[in-house]
Amino acid sequence: MGQCVVCHHEKLPHQSVCPNCQNQILYSKTPSPQSPKQRDAAQSSSSNNNKRPPSLKKVIPIAIVSFIVILLIILFLLLRNFNSPEAQAKILINAVNNEDNAKVSNLLSSKENKVGRQEASTYIKFVKQEVGMKLFEKEVYDTVDGLNHETAVASYIKTREGQDVLRISKNGRRYLIFDNLSFLAPTKQAIVKPKEKATFEFDSDGAQKKVVAEAGQSVSLGQFIPGSYAIDTVKTTDRGTYEGQLKFDFVNSKNETIPVTEDFKEAQVKLSLKNVSDLKEIKVVINDEKIAQNKNDTYGPFPVNQDIKVYAEGEAYDHTFKTNTEVIKKDDVQSENKITVSFDKDEIEKYRQSKEKDTLNKIKDFFKKYTASLNEAYESHDFDLVSKYLKENTTNYEAMRSNVKGQNQYEFKNPVVIDVSRNADYYAVTVEKEDAQGRTIQSHYLLDGDENANHLKIVNYQNY
Repeated sequence: MGQCVVCHHEKLPHQSVCPNCQNQILYSKTPSPQSPKQRDAAQSSSSNNNKRPPSLKKVIPIAIVSFIVILLIILFLLLRNFNSPEAQAKILINAVNNEDNAKVSNLLSSKENKVGRQEASTYIKFVKQEVGMKLFEKEVYDTVDGLNHETAVASYIKTREGQDVLRISKNGRRYLIFDNLSFLAPTKQAIVKPKEKATFEFDSDGAQKKVVAEAGQSVSLGQFIPGSYAIDTVKTTDRGTYEGQLKFDFVNSKNETIPVTEDFKEAQVKLSLKNVSDLKEIKVVINDEKIAQNKNDTYGPFPVNQDIKVYAEGEAYDHTFKTNTEVIKKDDVQSENKITVSFDKDEIEKYRQSKEKDTLNKIKDFFKKYTASLNEAYESHDFDLVSKYLKENTTNYEAMRSNVKGQNQYEFKNPVVIDVSRNADYYAVTVEKEDAQGRTIQSHYLLDGDENANHLKIVNYQNY
């Protein structure tokens, strides 16, 4: 066993090459002396061979840690791009600018108020018109920046008129790093107040909605976010169905509610009535609905999807008269329809004459029977024979009782009715009759009775 002359490595079990420095070994009894250069070269080789490459056990942990750090940096950058307050604001701004109804709907919805896509579309148009996209973008970014540097937790974006259009607020944290922002559009109730009982049916973002309101009653259509709305609606009343829209606008609304305007396809009837001078209590009948006559003779509204049938009724001489009937077919119905109907004046006059004749005959018969009963009552001094012709609880009733029961006796014959007129609830009647001496006596009577001259009673009388 020898020693390497270069690196002085020992344990050379008769090998021809040094296992340490790979130097060829020449065996001799006496080792040859080394030059200084050979010794320096051998030492340098030995030093280089002693510097071994790093162990893999040390390299792998360092590489893993470096990789994780890089991943965390990338992840942070990604999270910041999508979750920082500025990124959240940018998502909303882009959604509004690109009219992404679905995204805006999702961003503005909350547990308390679900915003549909149709409503989001209306909101986007409102923001662009009443705020302006450039101003909206600036206001959103400024508000978010202010919330980042202030203690306030919420702030509002407003229109040019000062109306709240968007509420931005802090709502917890995202990934324990970023402020989570909440975007909410303020809501108001839309109030409809119909003039007649009505049912309104309309689509509310895919869901059918029905609202029932009594005449003059204020009823809410629901909560709505800012916008100018024109909702397609079917209105149903006792007169039929109407197609149109319910309209309301946040632009001029300064209250918590918004009045709704009805805009439906409907027909008005402008009616001209002829020969009405002798009539009272005139009623207009349109599609079997009786309506009291009004000053301007305009009636409605009525549906445009059905015929319009019109006539009128009036009272005269305790009788109802009707005009001719006019019909407008549904295909000819307009928003304003002029119609003329007439009462038959000959029919009215004929009835008047017949009525007066009948009344006169009844009054004549009344006085014929009254005169006969009065003579019998005077003859027998029995007031009961004539009392049924007299109105009780009157001065005349008591005076006649005294006269009949007294000692005087009277006799009248040949009563003739000269004149009859009606005033309010009474008849004024002039009667001529003869007394026992054949003298003509003219008497004026006041009779109580209905318009058909039934249930006649003498209220008072006076002889001339």
